[in-house]
Amino acid sequence: MNNILKSITALLCSGLLLTAFPFSAHAEDEYTLPSGLTITDINNELSENNNVNNVSSSEYEYGSAAIGIFNTDQILYTNYIGKTDFENDVKAGEDSVYEWGSISKTLIWVSAMQLFEQGKLDLERDVREYLPDGFFQHLSYDEPITMLNLMNHDAGWQETTKPIWETDENCIPSLKDALQAIEPAQVNPPGKISAYSNYGAAVAGYVIECVSGQDFCGYVHEHIFEPLGMEHTALSPAHNDNQWVYEQRKNMKCYKNSFGNTLDLGNRLYFIPCYPAGAAAGTLNDLMTYGQALMNDDAPLFSDPETQKLLFTATSFYGNSDIPICAHGFWCKEYSVRTYGHSGATLFGQADLEFDLDSKTGVALMINEPEGNNYIYDVPSLVFGDLPADKYAGESHVKTTISGYYTPARTIHHGILKFISLFESIPADNLGEFYDIGSNTYQIEDMGTAGLIGENPNTSGSEKALQISSSDLLLSHMYILKLCLLTVYILLAVISVYLLLIRRKLKKSGSAVDYSGSAVIGWSHAAKLLSVIMLLVSYMIFAKNMGGISTASSAFIGIVQMLCAAVCSAAAMIAAVSLFKAENIKFSLRYITSAVCNMMTVTAIIYFELYRFWV
Repeated sequence: MNNILKSITALLCSGLLLTAFPFSAHAEDEYTLPSGLTITDINNELSENNNVNNVSSSEYEYGSAAIGIFNTDQILYTNYIGKTDFENDVKAGEDSVYEWGSISKTLIWVSAMQLFEQGKLDLERDVREYLPDGFFQHLSYDEPITMLNLMNHDAGWQETTKPIWETDENCIPSLKDALQAIEPAQVNPPGKISAYSNYGAAVAGYVIECVSGQDFCGYVHEHIFEPLGMEHTALSPAHNDNQWVYEQRKNMKCYKNSFGNTLDLGNRLYFIPCYPAGAAAGTLNDLMTYGQALMNDDAPLFSDPETQKLLFTATSFYGNSDIPICAHGFWCKEYSVRTYGHSGATLFGQADLEFDLDSKTGVALMINEPEGNNYIYDVPSLVFGDLPADKYAGESHVKTTISGYYTPARTIHHGILKFISLFESIPADNLGEFYDIGSNTYQIEDMGTAGLIGENPNTSGSEKALQISSSDLLLSHMYILKLCLLTVYILLAVISVYLLLIRRKLKKSGSAVDYSGSAVIGWSHAAKLLSVIMLLVSYMIFAKNMGGISTASSAFIGIVQMLCAAVCSAAAMIAAVSLFKAENIKFSLRYITSAVCNMMTVTAIIYFELYRFWV
């Protein structure tokens, strides 16, 4: 009798646990993952860390997470956590539709390799030979831009400053028109610097259109989604290429943690005209089906399995080592094992797809929190294991030092928003502790985690660049001096406000004294203030438009900055000339101060390219 009671009690406890934290395991729970953990271990870890933001549930309820672990043959584990709509108490489940974000780019690279396999696309041929004549308008270099450049994100483009989102699904232009509307400046020769580029990836998607004769969305449906039976995934900007996804996506909401409170952001239906770069949306099951196909040695997406093997052959490396950064558009990550895959982020949420080709184990994650949560960060390490601190550094573990400030290559290098790059620069020390593993490659450790970083072999000396996954870090020369210039430029505008107020008060009291050039110098105070206001306005528009500023707005701001620079230049010259005619030391100091301050403002406008609105 006692044994029977114990058995019943155990069953009831197990049922309660599964009810409290539901998951399904479609294989034996003791399946060992590359990390050494079992499926049971994974579920226990997630159960203990149910609150992903480490905040009391009474203060903050996170959104939702869809977690899947799989191998080539079967789904090992799925777990749907949280809600997709708090107001209507809708829990996450198999029908929940999440956005892929940049995982969508892998559809471009698979499509490119399919066309390569058919002999229709040469990965090392200038893509301009496939595109309409005169497609690009802002290229700075004559070197060819190849599909491999687009896959490695080293075609040389800076981050676009044009709006990349659309709020009206009826106003989405063609892919060609969308690309030509946001073409960024080319700031590096192809093949030299890697800077993650949504624009470059979308160009590759348009190349697929030109080569295949199909629109990209239609091509992917015919050659990827349909062969794999992915019936619950859409790709078009508005997701209207799949009616079921179109309706389900409208029902999804997203959330963020705002000072410990749950902030409902609504469904955040923003559309991406350059959609190959990040518009796919679908269910967790479909994403896992896609991941299984990419791991399968039978290569169901290719006629020849060797093409899939080539897909996962490295195309860029850390330093001079044989440790890969990228493999034909798929990013390589170093855990206890090496994974291939891609992560994604949109204004709606985040997603991740990674797989180990040796053990044939993969993980898919999808959440409806644009700022992320612990699941998106922690689950891959639970599945694949952290990179051991001594995996590459070896027993010697020789610590080294890299100094200087570094700016991400993926930023704005030219134009009226160039100043933003100054705030993205960081000292090398902030990256973590460096351990030399040879071949100009380092293992870095930061807060208990480890990663890799290399010295870009295409750069040296003053052009030195460090390689991290997806984007190089460029050595920033005279960073402190540049920061001081921007600070002085803003302070001069603040001082100008007081000088204008003082002059106004003196005029009202009749105490104002006119002197040689006083009118123009007075106008220069207003010009300094207006210039800084225009800088702030440009950033506000850029932020409000989620990373974009229209041509009309940038043109207006650029022209105003030119006028401000002209007024300050005139004031500086008049002050310099008047200095020689100054009657006393008081006027001499006034003219010297005016000349220096106005030239500082002009220098800032020129250096930060606040006048340049045509990129």
